[in-house]
Amino acid sequence: MKKISQILCAAAIMAAFCACGNKNEFTINGTVDMPELEGQTVYIMNVYDSDNGPVDSTILTDGKFTFKGTVDEPWYAVIGCPESPFTAFVLVEPGTIELTDNFTIGGTPLNDRLMAARESMDNTDLAEEMEQYAEMYYGATDAAMRAEAERKYDSIEAIADARELEANWKLYNENKDNILAILAMEHIVATGDFTYREFDSIVNEATPFVANNKTVQAKLEQLKAIDATSAGKHYTDIQGVDCKLSDLIDGKLALVDFYASWCRPCRNEIKDNLVPLWKKYQKKGLVIVGLNVWERGDAAARKAAHEKVMKDLNITYPQLVDSTRTATNTYGVNGIPQIMLIAPDGTILARDLRGAAIEEAIINALGK
Repeated sequence: MKKISQILCAAAIMAAFCACGNKNEFTINGTVDMPELEGQTVYIMNVYDSDNGPVDSTILTDGKFTFKGTVDEPWYAVIGCPESPFTAFVLVEPGTIELTDNFTIGGTPLNDRLMAARESMDNTDLAEEMEQYAEMYYGATDAAMRAEAERKYDSIEAIADARELEANWKLYNENKDNILAILAMEHIVATGDFTYREFDSIVNEATPFVANNKTVQAKLEQLKAIDATSAGKHYTDIQGVDCKLSDLIDGKLALVDFYASWCRPCRNEIKDNLVPLWKKYQKKGLVIVGLNVWERGDAAARKAAHEKVMKDLNITYPQLVDSTRTATNTYGVNGIPQIMLIAPDGTILARDLRGAAIEEAIINALGK
């Protein structure tokens, strides 16, 4: 009797062990309605460990694919076929996950929550209108039309951003103990408008795995750089290829434009405002410096692109070419054009100047 009890006990332990193992198994069933991808390889990769390449691969057969495995902690995956429009993001967690095309996911707790959040921030109703004004901007024949198109686009984009921000804050606050908190915070970082102090406070209150996230830390560093170079602070010098920024602006009222030759809004700002303002205010004590950043290709290609934009737009004011490609990090710039006005004593008077606001700031500074 004792031996039978030992056998039953051992069997129970083994069954419990197996049951625990099964709890870690996951299955991802995908359906892709793209006949042109039939027979192609589908890859799954860890978004936060992409340097190590795909985790697994399979073949798309009859429009379907399946991935199976075990998972100790949920991880964020991207699934797709190379050089195709099919790309999907899912949370790999225990259970059976259903994926349809590149958007609809569900079947497990975290994926159900993620899908609900995505649906709550759907901006499809605004996308068509935004596209309309984007086309108007790029097809505009004069500065006034471009400015109006940009104003209308920005107003709709603000509504879309507010909708996404609200949904992601809700997702974050309801999931601070799991990976959804990181996904939500990454979107909050991309959409929200924070000062350095505001975001530093958020990071300090976050759990370590959110606070230490690379995207979160990068945003914190960017906002810190913006704070250090905000209006009222002394400008930070930049070393260019041929000279330093201080060589061009010290003792002068200076308008500094961070731009790149391939940036359409940058080119429009130069053509519509900076070139005319240079002609109008040069003799009144204003210096304009074009700070060329983020050019693409090797050194020779970047040099050629810079020379071409100078010629194409008839730029005659001084130029500073970023030799180390770190100028934008110094000023926390993550979008161009970035135009700032600096006083003769080196104090930054204004940042983020665009359109008519540029001349208004110059007039105010010259009048003091």
